[in-house]
Amino acid sequence: MATHEDLLTAVDEVISDGVRRGLLHNHVEDDELDGRLVTVEGRRLVNFGSCSYLGLETDPRMKAAVRDAVDRFGTQFSSSRTYASAPLYRVAEEELAEVFGRPVIVAPSTSIGHIATMPTLMNSRDVLLLDHQVHHSVQTAATLVQAGGTQVELIPHCDLRVLEQRLETHRDRRVWYATDGLYSMYADFFPARELEELAARYDNLWLYVDDAHSASWTGTHGRGYALEQLSPATLARTVVAASLNKSFAAAGGAITFPDEESRRLVASVGGPLIFSGPIQPPMLGAIVASARLHRSPELPARQELLRSRIRLFNSLAAEAGFPVVAESEAPIRFVGAGVTSVAYRLTARMRDAGFFVNTAAFPAVPAKRAGARLALTLHHSEEDIAEVVDALARNLPAAMADEGATVDDLRRAFARQLRGRDEIQPDRRPAPPAVPVPRAAPSGLRLEHVRSIADVDAAEWDALLGHRGAFDAAGLRALEEVFAARGVPGQDEDAWAFSYLVVRDDDGTPVAATFLTTALWKDDMLSPAHISLEVERRRGGEDGGRFLTSPMVGTGSLLTEGDHLYLDRTRDWQGALRLILQAARVEEDAAGAAAVVLRDLPDGDDELHTFLLGEGLLRLPVPDSWAREVRFADDEEFLAGLTRKHRYHQRTRVLARESAFSVQVLEGGTPEAAALPALVRDHLYELYRAVHGHAFELNVFPLPRRLLDAVLASPAFELVLLRLPELSAGDTSDGVVGFAVQHVTDDHVAPVFVGLDYDYVPTHSSYQVLLLQALRSAQRRGARLVRFGMGADLQKARFGARREKRWAYVAASETYNADVLAHLAESVPTP
Repeated sequence: MATHEDLLTAVDEVISDGVRRGLLHNHVEDDELDGRLVTVEGRRLVNFGSCSYLGLETDPRMKAAVRDAVDRFGTQFSSSRTYASAPLYRVAEEELAEVFGRPVIVAPSTSIGHIATMPTLMNSRDVLLLDHQVHHSVQTAATLVQAGGTQVELIPHCDLRVLEQRLETHRDRRVWYATDGLYSMYADFFPARELEELAARYDNLWLYVDDAHSASWTGTHGRGYALEQLSPATLARTVVAASLNKSFAAAGGAITFPDEESRRLVASVGGPLIFSGPIQPPMLGAIVASARLHRSPELPARQELLRSRIRLFNSLAAEAGFPVVAESEAPIRFVGAGVTSVAYRLTARMRDAGFFVNTAAFPAVPAKRAGARLALTLHHSEEDIAEVVDALARNLPAAMADEGATVDDLRRAFARQLRGRDEIQPDRRPAPPAVPVPRAAPSGLRLEHVRSIADVDAAEWDALLGHRGAFDAAGLRALEEVFAARGVPGQDEDAWAFSYLVVRDDDGTPVAATFLTTALWKDDMLSPAHISLEVERRRGGEDGGRFLTSPMVGTGSLLTEGDHLYLDRTRDWQGALRLILQAARVEEDAAGAAAVVLRDLPDGDDELHTFLLGEGLLRLPVPDSWAREVRFADDEEFLAGLTRKHRYHQRTRVLARESAFSVQVLEGGTPEAAALPALVRDHLYELYRAVHGHAFELNVFPLPRRLLDAVLASPAFELVLLRLPELSAGDTSDGVVGFAVQHVTDDHVAPVFVGLDYDYVPTHSSYQVLLLQALRSAQRRGARLVRFGMGADLQKARFGARREKRWAYVAASETYNADVLAHLAESVPTP
């Protein structure tokens, strides 16, 4: 099961991949900085990575103020503000109160300001609604708010319809909505006008706005977007945080309050303001100097000059035809590249062209909506901006070609963000002859994509993948009969869309093969059981049972286990796998799915791991699988291969109890299987549902009743029945207390699902006897392997099965449900 530690490890792998490429965790090597140029790895680059939008960090007055503060007060004033504040603190907060027009607390950072303010002002009677994209520092502070008893909930990004629903639901409670003023990746502003309208109708709406990225460069005296756009009536119920560490060119954060009493309370009991160190005198000097400069007549001219640079960039980008994700007049500019590998390639090319731009990739943005993030400052000349736009126009199509991406990929990835915009043509501007654009050499690979296993060469498919699990051609025909064309895939739980993908070399040889299903998944499928129990409790009353469910596109299906991906490593497997990923993303977009998932990939494949990381996929563990080689002729040889403890268990608890059962094996597609009465089949389904009702460690939708009919009709499966002779054979149970559906080939036997009467599990070891029947079946067939699959680790280990570590690789396009689940998990006590 994926734990918090697993998620941290996965993110670390993604970040480390960027470090390995030399594009993250860079060090600037200059002895002096002028604000415009930086040296990285020996290259002088025009810096488009700085958030000092007004370019004040090199202003002589700012430097002089820092020197003066050091001369007068030293390098530090080491005291908690509870006891004493450095002399410049009072001046700084008074000056900032004039800038922002309201009471202010200066904190060592904006993040610390959130942690001090939110748990102080939000109480157990309140509700805190977090915009899904609100800054991580706000979400961190929200965990403390939740620990204090406040109801905390995540809502979709800028979804004011959901916000209004919650305001209506909680009419008698104060509802805080936490949002950014300017979102730091795609540079969209929060919907101030619409929030004004809501605030006018709902007096229980309070706003908490992190306006870190719009302070200084916009608004009267640089007070930022939120304070400029919201009315006094709304601001009376609004707390606004501003960074002093970006365009303000100083240090720390300013928390601004609607009234003096709120400011006083946070100053008095806000934890980090009591126990953490203060801003030191040199940077307090910078704050005071910057605040005074912001109140001077020159600020509007600086702001307007920056806006002119932003407009120049936007107009040139529109002319060049590459996708700037938000058309806002903000100094953050995000150029969409698509998948992570293209984004990294683009930023590397931009460095080769002489520009330092940042790669924006997962986890900052969804994996398939990565890009280059630029920040415009007053250090940039008009020539700098024209040249960086020209470089982007040349290098974006080249980066896409390098990675085998297409314009259609880009359009699909940013369809929502670019809706209503002119056609994207990132290669509209040709590269000049002096700067040739390298293109990926044609590989001769060809993708075949069909919707039914009937359209696939069954013998070839089985040779490539049929031996790996319950997904040979015959098995897939049965699954299609049950799940294909049964509703809307991704919306109806029993409706799956199948896609079969084979990539061939120019000589027709398969280089890669897999199958995909688009289906509705429970987002808590791999969560700990106690989390799934709580989700199921809420699922029963919310959204018609669809709470925390998402359409997903995955290799394999929800009923198959094993490595579903064939790759010929002697050929261009990376190019072939890119074609498969592109096809999967097309399916994802068509279904509105939340992610593409490559399931059950084996551990230890470092080459594949590195490639998939580069494509922006996150690696997460899935439950271990179990397999048992069948190298024994009889029970004594079977027992001889076990440990002493497991041998004793099998002899006394399994083999000794097998004789209590009458075991019947019905091979699918035979007259005997067809003759099984409908009432007995109904009973079997009830036994399956009993098992499903206990299986919260792998929480999936229940399989439909018709699946039993399909496997009984398919030669790819067999049905093992356990009967107790002493039970009445005249009732609908026919004495059956357990069954297993097994996929069978000459190579392997793979239990797929089981049903049990739990009254007989402890007394008769019926589940373990069913596992034993898989070994018996393999012996009868001469199969070399039993694929026991996931779950019941202890029981399968007792049969001498070996543990197989598997991984899922996930490229998420929409993480809202996953983040909601994470917030919910924080509130559920661990048993």
